[in-house]
Amino acid sequence: MIRFCLIVALLLGTLCSTFAQRPSCAESLEQARQNFDAGHLYSIPSILKPCLDNGFNRTQKIESYLLLTRTYLLIDDPISAEDSYLKLLKLDPEYKLDPERDPVDVVYLNEKFKTTPIFVFYAKVGANSSNASVIGNYGVDNTSSTKENYKSGIGFNVGAGSELNFSDHFSIGLEINFISKKYEYTNVLFGGDQQILIEKQSLIDIPLFLKYRISFDKLYPFVYTGLSYQYLINASADATLQDRSQTGQEFAVTGPQEPLNELRTSLNRYGVFGMGFNYRIGYDYLFFDARYYLGLTNIVDENKQYSSSSLLYKYAYVDDFKKMNSIAISIGYVHPIYKPRKITSKGGFFKRLFK
Repeated sequence: MIRFCLIVALLLGTLCSTFAQRPSCAESLEQARQNFDAGHLYSIPSILKPCLDNGFNRTQKIESYLLLTRTYLLIDDPISAEDSYLKLLKLDPEYKLDPERDPVDVVYLNEKFKTTPIFVFYAKVGANSSNASVIGNYGVDNTSSTKENYKSGIGFNVGAGSELNFSDHFSIGLEINFISKKYEYTNVLFGGDQQILIEKQSLIDIPLFLKYRISFDKLYPFVYTGLSYQYLINASADATLQDRSQTGQEFAVTGPQEPLNELRTSLNRYGVFGMGFNYRIGYDYLFFDARYYLGLTNIVDENKQYSSSSLLYKYAYVDDFKKMNSIAISIGYVHPIYKPRKITSKGGFFKRLFK
């Protein structure tokens, strides 16, 4: 029994001594640094490997892979250098080198890799100001002396989208948005009758655009242009007619909301022009976007312009032919899908992009 206890104590002492002698990962990293400075390069991979497999935190791994990259470049092992640097970029896709501080061979190696996210996904919310632009004037009064006026109304927009980056500066974007628009129409009929109509629209907006961006540290300004199709879900109006008699009395003609879907074209085109910026937070972004929608088509169905008897006879209202223009401001959140990869010139565009 005594002999057994002595053997167990001896084994435990040996085991504790072994663990006590094993350096910590912080010590291993410091030893690798010292060996690199001293030029003892071939020992560095074996020093770092145990802690790279299990032990280093993310920051220590990034420093270790950079140290390995420099080591393999100096001992003329380009394949291992590329492998180490790719592992670094997978840990930190936004890793930046300083050409004035970092070794020129590492800077040159960095140019062989692309870290630009292949796809980005985002969601946004904002407000818009919309107004009508008349392309043909119509009414029940003398339209040559019309006193009609259009005023902008405030609506809201919410949506999501994705962009495909095909270079560090250019991308193609596609969105789907829900938009609520509003504008106000006023006119004076027959020398004194006041006519007011406030139209509200709900639409699905699908813009396709080409974007150009540049970078300033964490700030990424951008501009873009494209084409949008908007599908009308619902259109209605609150109408009022202040009817003034010859004796000076006023009679307010009002009623429930007037449906306008039948008087509107269901699909309209818009030119899209925008600008804004992304601000990087970690590996995601917050963004601000200002956009102008230029109406390209008449929103009024020319074949049904006079089809609403209520608007025509109750409120003396006839639609002008018009386009809708809007300014939209949004804020949102961007999530990139990173895939660091070596640049290749073989194959087509999509093969190079996803390789």
